[in-house]
Amino acid sequence: MSETTTAVDVAPLPPGRAAAARWAGPVAGLTRAAYAMSDPYPGLPVPDGARETEPAVLRDIERGTRVWLATGPDDRLAGALRVTDHGAAGWEVHRVSVAPVRQGEGIARAMLAAVEEAALARGVPRLWLDAVVERCLPGIYGRLGFRAVRHWSAGDKPLSETTLERVPGAPPHTGELPLVDDPLGPSDPAIVWLPADGRLLAAVETGGRPSELLDRACDRAGVPGAAGLDVWPGAGADGRARLTALLAGLAGVHGRPGHEIFVFPGGRESVAAHLMPRTLHPGLRAVLRLAPGRTHRQVPAAPSAHGTVGASPS
Repeated sequence: MSETTTAVDVAPLPPGRAAAARWAGPVAGLTRAAYAMSDPYPGLPVPDGARETEPAVLRDIERGTRVWLATGPDDRLAGALRVTDHGAAGWEVHRVSVAPVRQGEGIARAMLAAVEEAALARGVPRLWLDAVVERCLPGIYGRLGFRAVRHWSAGDKPLSETTLERVPGAPPHTGELPLVDDPLGPSDPAIVWLPADGRLLAAVETGGRPSELLDRACDRAGVPGAAGLDVWPGAGADGRARLTALLAGLAGVHGRPGHEIFVFPGGRESVAAHLMPRTLHPGLRAVLRLAPGRTHRQVPAAPSAHGTVGASPS
């Protein structure tokens, strides 16, 4: 998707109680608006940002979090994000938000660029953020120059997270899938989700790098591209058998044992196991979800700065 960049001023909130009191309410309201109804697929837990409050923003500021503001010529708030300084470890970015009416204008990109410029000037070694996989957020940050470094499971809800990072001043990782391409154990299972003719297919693969699993499943199912990937580290052959039985209880089965393709009627948004795989089994972890209409073999979209980017675990 192409984007039109509209000029905004990006700067950290000035220190002091007066600035905090002036901006905490608008930042909370913008954050709620940015996160509300932002999910590309229905049925996920409400994002934490959609419940943001002015007291919570003030508490963040009191704890030392820096709020960065993007304002237009009229001084109206167009975007905001927060940065927590972790000393020698670097800066953590969270609550990236853009006003819904300003989405698609490059504001998220402008804010992250300003933060990176400040980090580079101060010798900060690393920027990082956490993004919810099931909300298709890691791909957005991948197109904004961040690289996936860790996949993990949220502790407070059945969702999966990817930690992405940037070294200030380094070349961007634009166009790469937001995956840590470390190999899965030789017997550990993975689900590859494959859109096909108004249906959603699931193929269980074992062993290999995530990128290999995606291509292997596409070739086996005869479809042009995959839409998602879930892994079950440490499950082994017993886990594969368990996962196959769970899918067989939910979908039609094509193919011989050990090479099944599970067929779900309807699109990606209608399959609960695709929306939140940890509800199928808590050992599963989503490591890739692509936005509606996209698959992993498509040419990467032009860099995007969606307004409802949500970097915090939510």
